[in-house]
Amino acid sequence: MPKPLGKEAWGTVEEVLETVREMLEMDIAYLSEFEDGVQCVRDVNGDADSFGLTRGTEIPLTDSYCQRMLDGVIPNAIGDAHSVPAVSDLEVTESAGIAAYVGVPVVLSDGTLYGTLCCADHDEKSLGGREVQFVRLLAKLAARAVEREDEAVRRSEARAHSAALAALLASLDARDAYSAGHSASVVALATECATRLGCSESEVADLRSVALLHDIGKVGIPDSILRKPGALTAAEWEVMRAHPEIGARIVGSVDSLRRLVPAVRAEHERFDGTGYPDGLAGTDIPLASRIVLVCDAYHAMVSDRPYRKALPWEVACRELEDNAGTQFDPRVVAALLSVLDGGRNPGRRKAPGSKAGRLVASQRPANRSSASAAVSPPSRPSAQSARPRARRE
Repeated sequence: MPKPLGKEAWGTVEEVLETVREMLEMDIAYLSEFEDGVQCVRDVNGDADSFGLTRGTEIPLTDSYCQRMLDGVIPNAIGDAHSVPAVSDLEVTESAGIAAYVGVPVVLSDGTLYGTLCCADHDEKSLGGREVQFVRLLAKLAARAVEREDEAVRRSEARAHSAALAALLASLDARDAYSAGHSASVVALATECATRLGCSESEVADLRSVALLHDIGKVGIPDSILRKPGALTAAEWEVMRAHPEIGARIVGSVDSLRRLVPAVRAEHERFDGTGYPDGLAGTDIPLASRIVLVCDAYHAMVSDRPYRKALPWEVACRELEDNAGTQFDPRVVAALLSVLDGGRNPGRRKAPGSKAGRLVASQRPANRSSASAAVSPPSRPSAQSARPRARRE
């Protein structure tokens, strides 16, 4: 259901409706918003009771004058509703006693149809283009008021979103300082990948949040496992693999982040369906999850940890290539390799954010034992993961 108007927008809309009603000498003027096949009255001025309208009244668009006006079935101004077949037989014409009507669309600056600005009267009127033009002008004022409110709401939501992210990341940093810096590096790589894959601005914005939060579930993992300097036991891996589900619950508890839950939960799903926690496969895995998985794995492999040295980044790239189509989405792997190539020379790659971040030849090593040793335990008994063994998945 559409949200009611805020205080600032309501004041402007009230003035618009009062002006329309008085200047056209109509019984009622109202602003409506369209959503999900319903015309919802946002504000009304005049003798609303005699028309059966109040704020929040919902009218199916199929039964409305406004939809017929937008469809071009009726003109914007009707002086005698009973003489117009397209509305004379509508139930609302009789039940509300509508004789005269003027309606125009309310269109936002980006071309989005918000709804309509309308007025009506119980008596017949002499109405024409002049009255319609006047109402169109005031409809623009109403649209600007709605947009200003929407922008204020977006800014408020953005502040809440940023505050929630900061609080969650601070809690993770307190538990595992590596994860916070690692997540920031994954964000940078994931953003470039998403751009190459043609993601929209809003998709990239959500992706950045998912990349920052992909390890947030680790706040629920015991320190004895999270900070263990050596390899984890099978039982410890089972505990560690609970962190996507824990992360999803944490993110889902924050209103401004709730839409990110599916992507946070699915960040350890594999392209071939052998990942966790739900065994999703292919494009059933959210794109943000597929992008973060590849960037997460790459950065983990080329990062130094106290218990192991970073893999050469060309070896890490080979690991991604070898696991494309099984663990990783091949399109995302290609996008990341393009990022690392700088989009210029496919024979040389730059590894941003890693100790080995310099241009080197992208030759496939003859002996891949070091790369094989970097592969972590399987997500499921039959599958191998390209994550480094010391990386806490």
